[in-house]
Amino acid sequence: MTADRRRAFAVAGGHVALTLALVSGLSGCGGDDKVKAPTGGDATKALAAAKKNFDDASSVHLTLATDSKPTSGDAVLGADGTLTHQPAFEGKVKVVLSGFTADVPIVAVGGKVYAKLPLTPKYATIDPSEYGAPDPAEFADTSKGISGLLLKMKDVKGAGQERVGKQVVTKYSGTLSGSYVAPIIPSADDASTYDTVVGLDDHSRIVTLEVTGEFFSGGGDETYTIDFDDYDKSVKISAP
Repeated sequence: MTADRRRAFAVAGGHVALTLALVSGLSGCGGDDKVKAPTGGDATKALAAAKKNFDDASSVHLTLATDSKPTSGDAVLGADGTLTHQPAFEGKVKVVLSGFTADVPIVAVGGKVYAKLPLTPKYATIDPSEYGAPDPAEFADTSKGISGLLLKMKDVKGAGQERVGKQVVTKYSGTLSGSYVAPIIPSADDASTYDTVVGLDDHSRIVTLEVTGEFFSGGGDETYTIDFDDYDKSVKISAP
């Protein structure tokens, strides 16, 4: 083979290699930048990491909400406050009491729950179960609380990603027995199953928890959403 032919083959080979590289690169790019959903095993590991991060955080701010309302009886419709691993909670809980909706200031610490009920000027010790409410300090319980739900989910799988504000949230879906949901939302039916979606940020922290099912008798499916932010702030909650 002459030197000219060798050069020609070399140039042609280079063009082929470049073409293959470009084709390969283009085939790996999608126009919508969608992220492949994790496998079941990866999802379980991700939720385990998120549970540990939640349990290790000294505090977190949470907001619980639903757009639904029972036709009768008392129930929790929302909450907004700070949870610590003392364990303790300070904030407001939105409840339905005898048909009236009220935002009740709550401090839960030292195994007691203090509430400033409507038309009362001072905090008083209450039994939250009498009002269809949980002890919010128990949300920090590593087994029966919020983080414990992550390892009790069944049929866990990746549910894609979405942008929430400035962060990308990775979602995982599964189901929970009502007996696990009830310590957080007491109107949950122990015998029912609830569809659950957990959203994690890129630090493997819980940012959203969405639970859907029948919470009020005859009301059909309702959804409760809990949002989390302001992790690991220096917070000390004391009895009022």
